Amino acid sequence: MRRSRPRLRVKVARAAVIWQPALVLKTLRLIFAAAVFALIMLGTALRSNAEADSRIDVAVDCHCPDPVGAGFCTAFKQKVSDSPGYRLVANTSSGYGIGVHFSSVDLWQGINSELSGRITAVSVAFTIYAEKLPGEVYADSSVFRVGKDTFPEMSAKIVGALGQIVNLNSNLFNQMRTESEKNPSAGPALKPAPSP
Repeated sequence: MRRSRPRLRVKVARAAVIWQPALVLKTLRLIFAAAVFALIMLGTALRSNAEADSRIDVAVDCHCPDPVGAGFCTAFKQKVSDSPGYRLVANTSSGYGIGVHFSSVDLWQGINSELSGRITAVSVAFTIYAEKLPGEVYADSSVFRVGKDTFPEMSAKIVGALGQIVNLNSNLFNQMRTESEKNPSAGPALKPAPSP
């Protein structure tokens, strides 16, 4: 046989809310203080993210007088700028990183004017630079053809080659990163600009 327990009923009293100007002002002050605190914390987080940035600086130098070569160089700069592992920089005069040097010539210029402006031969040289080096150090080079409709594909391949150079020289980049953290002097990051 089960015993039934008496049910306790809890009555909830409703408090009458009385409008009080002092309470509203205190609430506004609290909201303002919380907003200021949030902005300070956001600024601190952004600063620490910038300091912990481990992207490799990439300086791109283009000597591409033909339209296909110039278009390819612009597409490559955009690909580097969009990449999470690299930062596009203006030049190799400060910090450390990889220099990518392009030169191009229209394959059909002076031979067949109807085909001119469709395909170009591009030479690329990869270098490693650092403030403490007397100049840039040669890393690798290549020559390839680029068609006017193949910029995304070829840009991705050159970014892949950039990754191979970083991997092959990872100890050097880690050492340079350690030294730069002791003495920070990073160059400004850039947005891609069209090649001359």
